Amino acid sequence: MADTVLVIDDQPSILQSMEVFFQLRSWNVHTAPDGKKGISLAKRMQPDLVVLDIRLPDMDGLEVLKELRSRVPHAEVIMITAHQDMESTIQAIKAGAFDYLHKPIDIDEMDSVLKRLRAMRTAAPATVEDEPANQPLVGLDTLHLIGKSKAMKEVFKKIALASGARVTVLVQGESGTGKDMVAQAIHRNSPWNNKPFTVMDCSTLAPSLVESELFGYEKGAFTGADRTRAGRIELTGDGTVFFDEIGELPLHLQSRLLRFLQEGQFVRVGGVAPIQSNARIIAATNRDLLAMVAEGTFREDLYFRLKVVTIHMPPLRDRRSDIPDLARFLLEKIAARTALRPRMLSEGAIGELMKRDWPGNVRELENTLTRAALMTKSTVLSEEELAASLDGDRYQPATERSVKSLADAERDHILFALESYEWSLGKTCQALQISRPTLRAKIRTYGLGKTTLR
Repeated sequence: MADTVLVIDDQPSILQSMEVFFQLRSWNVHTAPDGKKGISLAKRMQPDLVVLDIRLPDMDGLEVLKELRSRVPHAEVIMITAHQDMESTIQAIKAGAFDYLHKPIDIDEMDSVLKRLRAMRTAAPATVEDEPANQPLVGLDTLHLIGKSKAMKEVFKKIALASGARVTVLVQGESGTGKDMVAQAIHRNSPWNNKPFTVMDCSTLAPSLVESELFGYEKGAFTGADRTRAGRIELTGDGTVFFDEIGELPLHLQSRLLRFLQEGQFVRVGGVAPIQSNARIIAATNRDLLAMVAEGTFREDLYFRLKVVTIHMPPLRDRRSDIPDLARFLLEKIAARTALRPRMLSEGAIGELMKRDWPGNVRELENTLTRAALMTKSTVLSEEELAASLDGDRYQPATERSVKSLADAERDHILFALESYEWSLGKTCQALQISRPTLRAKIRTYGLGKTTLR
């Protein structure tokens, strides 16, 4: 018997295209143009899958999702939207959505989701009893992780999945990509978001102080210890301890942290009694921990304990399509912080921003825009004014490039086009003036994928 899918969307073109898509794959297809009709039809048809738009004319898609989870608990739900952001992604997945896709819907991406769905059902058939209890949604408290690119969509999904359980998370990425914001987003969307969020910056504390800062000490443990003091893990209680730059943690303390992760308890410096703690650990690094393991400077067992969930924050050069929205947000932030009038970007300035590699990532972009806003009286930043705000000794015109082979140049240009149009094959083909089969052949030839690094 064929599986049944219900598509709920107010756009007739989406309903028609999804109907053809699923019929070609031997699904029984039903459609509904709004939330109320969709819920009614779902109760009657009991579909295996629901494809649900997050913005409907009569109801919010998240409200429809909650109704579906309670009335048709066995059905999986794929959310779709033309207005993707971190908050809606996290809320949808926390409310029980199987996945979250961005319009225009990529056929290959939908096929990939269906493949994962079939694999999950084959491995463990779902029952009502197997369904986890829905958790209340938690606001994001203006964290502002900005991005609509495929890479950032994956970050948002992992934040949603990691926030609901006390699992250890390792956040990796270059300096300035926003790893600390990922840690805060996970904590603030967790059921214990009202508990402390404590930061341990392993790169700034002296090695001799890290142990006592982390685990605390007993009175008389060392010279100057005139009283017993609780450490950051103890003070955090049921909250989250964020280890920034975990790669800088001294080896002898790596073993103590490992023991805490294994046993859920620790001993103060100079103490003997173990202290239980339910604190969750999130760690971040811009270093290659596997290379450090090979060098003997980072414990292999600690590395695998930390990476229960791994989130990679992509550098700006690998999500260039996010730069315009990110720059506009940063200019608003800069105006609020400096009491300047809000600045806007000319098309030329946006183009210049997107051409640069930004080795310092979001931090470098924000510093550049701050200089431009301070040094320019105009409310619209031009390409020339933006270039003038760049560090003279570091700035290289976008036209100055190393000589590459034709194949490498074509590969980079195709990847840039795909990222610019968020991997929409139709738009990319139109921009490159090539056919879809030709583009697919190029993608295969150059081994390009949605996580391809430059």
